[in-house]
Amino acid sequence: MTFLSSTFHSPRPNLRIRQTLRLLVHNSLPPPLTHNHRLLSSSSSKSQKSMSASSNTNIPKATPDRASEIRESLAEIRARIAAATEATETPGSGLSFNGKTRKLVAVSKYKPSSDILVCYECGQRDFGENYVQELVDKAKELPPEIQWHFIGTLQSNKSKLLASVPNLHTVQTVSSLKIANALHKALPSNRTSPLNVLLQINTSGEDSKSGLPPLTLSSLDPNRPQLSELQTLAKHIITSCPNLRLQGLMTIGALDLSLHANAAEQNADFERLKETRECLERWLEKEFPGDDGDDELKRKSWGDESTGRLLLSMGMSSDFEAALKAGSDIVRVGTGIFGGRKTKEETKNAPSS
Repeated sequence: MTFLSSTFHSPRPNLRIRQTLRLLVHNSLPPPLTHNHRLLSSSSSKSQKSMSASSNTNIPKATPDRASEIRESLAEIRARIAAATEATETPGSGLSFNGKTRKLVAVSKYKPSSDILVCYECGQRDFGENYVQELVDKAKELPPEIQWHFIGTLQSNKSKLLASVPNLHTVQTVSSLKIANALHKALPSNRTSPLNVLLQINTSGEDSKSGLPPLTLSSLDPNRPQLSELQTLAKHIITSCPNLRLQGLMTIGALDLSLHANAAEQNADFERLKETRECLERWLEKEFPGDDGDDELKRKSWGDESTGRLLLSMGMSSDFEAALKAGSDIVRVGTGIFGGRKTKEETKNAPSS
């Protein structure tokens, strides 16, 4: 699975955002959001305490210029997330998200641990990786308070290695019974909570992309001879994989739509993922109505723990604002924070610092 690696072009921030950026870069703190819109990865008393852990690592520090560049980029992304989220509640917009939180996952694929530490020291806690070995290696040397998200294509034979990471928070790319079963069986018995999983949906229908076909209202026809792949997988996780929590849905979407994202226009991929969520939630609520104790337990085993809704992970560096305005709960931003990425081969051959 390939994520966008094109150069990130940010529009010139308006006056309010520029003022916010100056404060953020000066203080190296997350942006001031309204009480209704908090970034889940923002600083807390717990995170402040854990920051001291980073000073004890043997990871080389980023150069002052590099650290400043990352801090400024992270601050700008946070400010833009805050602005996009607040814009969804503009009177007359028809959009309201009832004070739900939005999560920023900083995609650190091919980036050194020193870059991640800069973000960590600014309060960022959620990071995404595309390759199992890279995530495992970074998790060993970086602070345990980091919440790792796996966002790449997962092979079943790598599930055990991935599941061994104690602070693995979410696998966002589950799209088969085989992968779900492998993860469920691989998770250590001493894990204190289920592993969050998102089901990947191929909203663009491209052969080059992984994921399950989206749902439509016709998918819910009770006269259909069999369940869709998505319904089958969702039901299996809920009923047969207690070590996993079905937290939501994820899509990458068509590259052309992402590169030409316009927050004022609807993105077909985002709309398909939203429709898929509506259909799947409606079906799950009928399938597990909570009428008895067993049903009630199953109902509590899917969706966000605080709201009960399936979360949506959609939006990357070039289209996260449009995704937020469409209702995304999780955005995955790499280039917008860390800059363009080297290829895997270039990273492998780069001289060590």
